[in-house]
Amino acid sequence: MRLTRLLPKRRDPHTAVITGVKAAVRGANTARIRKELLTRRTQVGMTLVQANELSHIINGRVDDTITHEEASARLVALAEEMSSPSVKAKTWFTLENLARTIGCFHASHGFTRRGLDALALSENPHDRVLHAIHRRDLDAAKASWSSLEGESNAASVDAGHYLWLWSQGSSGRAHWSDDASWSALVGSHPVILLGPAPTTLNKKALTPHSLAGRVLMQDVTSWDSGKDPLGGQCDLVWVSRETRNWIRDHNAWDLLDGYQAVSFRVDRANQEWPEIGNGSLRAAHNPSTLMVGGSSPNMMPLMVWDVLKVPDASLTLGGTTFFASQTAYTDTNRRFKHTLGRPTDETGSTGELFERCPTFARHNVTENLTLVANLAQAGALTVDDECRRVVELDVLDYLDELDQLYGIERR
Repeated sequence: MRLTRLLPKRRDPHTAVITGVKAAVRGANTARIRKELLTRRTQVGMTLVQANELSHIINGRVDDTITHEEASARLVALAEEMSSPSVKAKTWFTLENLARTIGCFHASHGFTRRGLDALALSENPHDRVLHAIHRRDLDAAKASWSSLEGESNAASVDAGHYLWLWSQGSSGRAHWSDDASWSALVGSHPVILLGPAPTTLNKKALTPHSLAGRVLMQDVTSWDSGKDPLGGQCDLVWVSRETRNWIRDHNAWDLLDGYQAVSFRVDRANQEWPEIGNGSLRAAHNPSTLMVGGSSPNMMPLMVWDVLKVPDASLTLGGTTFFASQTAYTDTNRRFKHTLGRPTDETGSTGELFERCPTFARHNVTENLTLVANLAQAGALTVDDECRRVVELDVLDYLDELDQLYGIERR
């Protein structure tokens, strides 16, 4: 009996073009950038003329033959020229991603806006809820929820819980963590999550019962009691995939000893990590279903979501400006990038071309900010002064700041 050969799973063309162009940008390979865009243009929803123009813009920034200002103007014009109800949301978010890959954050908003408009017209009620979340429109989210509240899939459950938090319990449907030990721990103590940026928080924010939580990074596994705003206290840590792999490759599991809970970022529900469930090691609740366009949550929004999955959680957030400041990492939070063999500076950069921009595109900065901003403005958590300034910014003003910090100066 002849067995049929299994064909490989077809790769999503939007993911393929984003991944390919980003790799080419990092390598300053203009020929590959053009090939990626022209080869996949019809699959991602562009005409030949449009793909050619996008190729010229990206390559012009990579080889520095066109300015950031000119590239931004041409991207805005491209969004206007492409504007049509027939263009799918996924196409708009792919172009948003590519514009941000070369540091044109403000200009990318033209694609963002049209992508969200397309979601608003979707027959899928979950898309309409996402549109409302990322437009920061609570009334629209409540209206869309009526078509979604009977659903029991993971995306609908997450949307319901987020809306419940955002609306202060007047809409949506709370869905608390089924991790009993996590709920018992977090629900009985005030939690302060501290990011790596400067903060107005200090040891006065701590009570005798407070738990301090942080992101564990390569070479950043403890904090100097004299220099740290919270005196070095850390009870809870969250671990990214990259850091987990570093710990595994260096057999450095003993670094996790002593923390009351170690929460791993797990990107897929069926992703198996043998460490999870061993003592204090657990999988964090991941809010990726609340993001659009294939985006991925940063660690700070993931930590906020993880804590707010616990009833009556008391949460304060500090040390993050969503990168809208010259110092994203204080001197006690900078790490050595082992994959590159170089240390980072205060922005997290190691000096590569457009560094941080491709990462900010993949981990969609505006979506990450919005997920926290909505909840902060609703009173679901308290934020420090630095974070408050950013969550209250207009989105375009926020993107302008990223342009200055990473799109123009950091090229």
